[in-house]
Amino acid sequence: MSDEELVSDFASKVSRGEITFDKVRPQLEQLGFEEARIKQIVRRVDDEVQAALVAGSTRTSVDTIIRIGIALIVIGGAIILGSLAGFLSVESQYLGVIGYGPIIAGIVMAFVGIRRKSNKNSGTGSDTLKRSFRVRDTKRE
Repeated sequence: MSDEELVSDFASKVSRGEITFDKVRPQLEQLGFEEARIKQIVRRVDDEVQAALVAGSTRTSVDTIIRIGIALIVIGGAIILGSLAGFLSVESQYLGVIGYGPIIAGIVMAFVGIRRKSNKNSGTGSDTLKRSFRVRDTKRE
C-alpha cells in the first residue's frame, strides 16, 4: 500500500470516527514501518483531518451568511410591501431606514457570501489554511 493510500485510508477512518487519531501510530508500527515514515504519514493524516474540518466549518459559515442575507431581503421587502398595502403603518420618513435598510444589508451579505463561496471553490481566494500548511511543510523538510 502506498503512502497516499495509507494517508487517505487513515484520514477517512478518523473523520468517520472508526478510529481515534492516537491509534494511527500503533497501527503503523504493527505494519512494520520505520519511524521516519510513520512520522511523515501521521503528520499528513493530521493535516488532512484538520483541513477537512476547517473546510466544513468554512462552508457552513458562508452558507449561513448567504441565508441571513436572503432573510434580510425578504424581511425588508415584507415591510415595504406591508406599508404600501396599508397593513403596516410606517411613516414615509422612516420607511427608508426600516424597509430599505434590511434589503440593502441583505443584498450586501448575500453578495459577500456568494463571492466567498466562489473564491473558495475556485481556489483563488485568500486561503490562509493552505498557506499555513505550505509553510509548515517547508519547515519540516
